[in-house]
Amino acid sequence: MGRKKDKETDSIKITNQEGIALATDPQPFDDGLAQLQAASDHLFDLAQHGSCQITAYHRDQVAFSVKIELPIEGKIEDLITDLISQRQEVTSPPATDVPVANETKPDSASEPASEPVFTDSLAADTTPKRTSNQSRRTTAKKPKQNAIKLPSISLPRVSRSFLKHLITIAALLIIAGGFLFGTKLVVDAYNAPPSYTSLIKKGDYLQAGKLYPNRRDDVRKTLTDQSDVKQLAKFQRVYPKAETLFDLAYLQHDYSKVIVMSNRVALSQERQIKLAIAYVHTKQFDAAVLINEQLKSKTLSEVIALGYVRQKDFDKAQKINDKLKDSTISQAIEVGKKYAAGIDAFNKIASDPEQPADKRQQAKQTVKTFEHALSTLGESNNSNS
Repeated sequence: MGRKKDKETDSIKITNQEGIALATDPQPFDDGLAQLQAASDHLFDLAQHGSCQITAYHRDQVAFSVKIELPIEGKIEDLITDLISQRQEVTSPPATDVPVANETKPDSASEPASEPVFTDSLAADTTPKRTSNQSRRTTAKKPKQNAIKLPSISLPRVSRSFLKHLITIAALLIIAGGFLFGTKLVVDAYNAPPSYTSLIKKGDYLQAGKLYPNRRDDVRKTLTDQSDVKQLAKFQRVYPKAETLFDLAYLQHDYSKVIVMSNRVALSQERQIKLAIAYVHTKQFDAAVLINEQLKSKTLSEVIALGYVRQKDFDKAQKINDKLKDSTISQAIEVGKKYAAGIDAFNKIASDPEQPADKRQQAKQTVKTFEHALSTLGESNNSNS
């Protein structure tokens, strides 16, 4: 029994779409099948799956409604023909000699009956493979297809008490694992070495050098900046380094050793200043001037100028102060000249045989006082000198 001849009254509606996107309003039967065929072919090319509900109408009456799985390996039209034939086997009475609709006489007044309505109750047989091109209007009966039964899987039943025991054991394992993990964190924190900063704050410099060998120079600089001779000497005995010997010699005012060690260390700007000061204290002022030509340090220039004053080399001191224009240096030069004049005057008295012995002795004492005053001139104004 296929579709009726008056195709203009046939329509199809495609709903409950999954994996496709077609119009859901009723549309001409052939147009709907053509769109569904294109959607099926597209899913087949993409190796994807989809499904939809097909509801066919004849003269505004539902002819059948069925859900199909996509893609179909063949033509949608052949599948619909197969579905119609299968429903006919279920709904049609045994064949008689009554002529089919195509053989009715033109003058027959009776209208052919509408096709029977089918629903999803038979949807299990709606996904057959494509068949060869057959006419949609064939009335040949086909053997009924048997539904494929999938093997059932039965799982063992678990008693509620056993499930409770299992949950309790799992909870205990989680708690024990958390306890062990927390204990490990506490132990790791307890066993973790103290930080570098905490060791320096505690004054444990040797331990800081042991645990943090890459920061030993930081320890040395800290102790040098603090002028901590005792701790720096201890650190030097355990972790010896030439630069530390240089710094220790300077802190201990062993300026001759500073000059000797200068040939064995990398002279940073800070150590060049220390070396220049060592030259001043050993009365090697010209060497200090050479170093300061590169450093161009005003403070070092003041120290060198005072050194010249203490040596009574007032012209060189004045030459430096011509650039500095420092009032303190100017005053030191004037005071230095007076001390120098006094030293000369009292030296003459002390060496004059015509002077009384007590006066000569007093003059000698005055010379020593002036010489000391001159040699320490300006030290209160400059801690580096």
